[in-house]
Amino acid sequence: MAKFFPMFSGSEGNATYIGTGVGGLLVDVGVSYKKIKDTLSFAEISISDIKAVLITHHHNDHIKGLKTFLKKHHVPLVASRETVYALEFLQIINSEHPRIYIDEIEFAQFDDFKIKGISTSHDCNGSSCFTITLGQGQKVAVCTDLGVMSDAIKEGIKGSHLVMLESNHDPVMLRMGPYPAELKIRIASEKGHLPNAVCAETLSELYKHGTSRFVLAHLSEQNNTPEKAASATRSALMDKGAVEDEDYILYVAKKEGNKVISI
Repeated sequence: MAKFFPMFSGSEGNATYIGTGVGGLLVDVGVSYKKIKDTLSFAEISISDIKAVLITHHHNDHIKGLKTFLKKHHVPLVASRETVYALEFLQIINSEHPRIYIDEIEFAQFDDFKIKGISTSHDCNGSSCFTITLGQGQKVAVCTDLGVMSDAIKEGIKGSHLVMLESNHDPVMLRMGPYPAELKIRIASEKGHLPNAVCAETLSELYKHGTSRFVLAHLSEQNNTPEKAASATRSALMDKGAVEDEDYILYVAKKEGNKVISI
């Protein structure tokens, strides 16, 4: 049985495991190596099963534990060329480490996994999201830190069995919240994060194309609540006639303590 495990999600750190009977992939390593290893072990997943690490972009909440992980597990790094160059500049990896520039090939293949990258508009050169197609045909998408939901992303993740999409903020909470004005503008901009309504609208469109498992991710602790994020998506899916737990499954990823989802 294939597994999707949103281990950590949010501004304090992000990491997602996708696995089958022949191994797994890790998308982002935004917490310590020890946390990654302990969390996988608690879910009865061996860290040694990981075949490759996919990095969306080089912000710290996505790479915090990467240097230690790659020292202990010499697996290929999959990211855009600009992201890899940034990781070399930050001395996270050295020039000899095996890497695949996902923005320069059609897809990367590792055993049971076919990986495609899609460019995103986050305020970080080379930022990407990913789709992973498993050996039995299930397609999953991991899309956070988007800024905007582009046509390329919509088309790329269409037909996924499971989609993890950021539902970062409620615009009213963001506007009335404690952040400095400059940070509020950045979050709400095309280089920032998706609000609940855009996430909800996107997921309702994906439902029409067969997606039945939705994971809301990268929720802001200051500018959102799990209830607001889930309510927006439920309302959008209800407008399409979808019934929760019959037609679709909705899961809101917490910053940690999440469950393994079967796919």
